[in-house]
Amino acid sequence: MLERVAIVCRRNLEKHQPIFRRLVDYLEKKNKTVFLESRVATILEEKKYSSFVPGKTHVDLIIVMGGDGTILRIVSKLKSFEPKIIGINMGHLGFLSEIPPIHIHQTLNKIFSGKCTVDKRMQLEATLHRDKELIGSFRALNEVVISQGTLCRLISLKTKVDGRKLANYKADGLMVGTPTGSTAYNLSAGGPIVHPSLDAMILTPICPHSFNQKPIVLPDHKKIEIKIDSDYEAMNMTMDGQTSVPVKEGDLIKIKKGPQVSFLRLPTESYFMNLRHKLGWGERVEKVY
Repeated sequence: MLERVAIVCRRNLEKHQPIFRRLVDYLEKKNKTVFLESRVATILEEKKYSSFVPGKTHVDLIIVMGGDGTILRIVSKLKSFEPKIIGINMGHLGFLSEIPPIHIHQTLNKIFSGKCTVDKRMQLEATLHRDKELIGSFRALNEVVISQGTLCRLISLKTKVDGRKLANYKADGLMVGTPTGSTAYNLSAGGPIVHPSLDAMILTPICPHSFNQKPIVLPDHKKIEIKIDSDYEAMNMTMDGQTSVPVKEGDLIKIKKGPQVSFLRLPTESYFMNLRHKLGWGERVEKVY
């Protein structure tokens, strides 16, 4: 049952206060226990609702008012992945946040009556090792990127899959992505679009020195190891553009399949229609029979 509902949002949505007010009033009429992230509480100038702190407050449903970046921010802070997530697109491009604000109440009516499906998306789990010691463990819904960030120089990355050598990449960086992230940075870097229902990981070199080094799609049970073989002052491992940690020569990064995140979808939502709209495939959207 979706009884405890949290509302979160991106920055600079103050002009949309009426939308937030109508949403809170709607949830109260549905007898839901409402939690507000601090940004939402500030927009509404409201203190009577309980505060929602991602990763600390237990809720059943998180309504994300923003775009994909806001969803990535919230997911990166979650420790338990039991809450369901629905994204309301308050921006422009958005593959995770598909519902326009005008359809919020209509969508929630269907969700609270059970007329929805659960769309489970895989995450990546990355661990950073230095001198055989574990430095940290991280998760990513879209991608993990290893790059050199200060000068236009190639970084050298020795890469193995299941303990076997794959390639020594010399590139601006190397990206390990999920099907969810295939339409994000991966797509800009020349990687393939992978349907989110596929159990896969995508390995995409960023501007490789060799034209022969192309993206590769791997089964999600594979384990990837990347060893830093360059000595620059500023090299980083970045997760979903949200968290970045410095790396140095000799560091070993291990990446494998992580826990799943649950999104709620309506039966009328279409992944292919979303691609056509967001990527502008054709001058107009043709009716599909």
